[in-house]
Amino acid sequence: MFKPQAIYYENGIEGYELGKELMEKYKDVPKVEIENHNNIEEMRKKSNKEFMKMKQNIIIGTRKTHKFVPNHKTSDFWFHIHLLVV
Repeated sequence: MFKPQAIYYENGIEGYELGKELMEKYKDVPKVEIENHNNIEEMRKKSNKEFMKMKQNIIIGTRKTHKFVPNHKTSDFWFHIHLLVV
């Protein structure tokens, strides 16, 4: 079973059922609050060779637009609900 190394999350995700569920499920995993799931400075500065390590994290944010843009380099799934898990 997958166990993330860390959870990066936007403030307010606890207001969504899925956000609460994920935070409870991984309560023992280190958490880092972020401003924007699309712009995580710590992740942007890492080199491409660290990409597989970065995929061991969960990123939780809220979708702010209705525009859908696939991004296969950084995410496996996009959810078309108010909560986005990358």
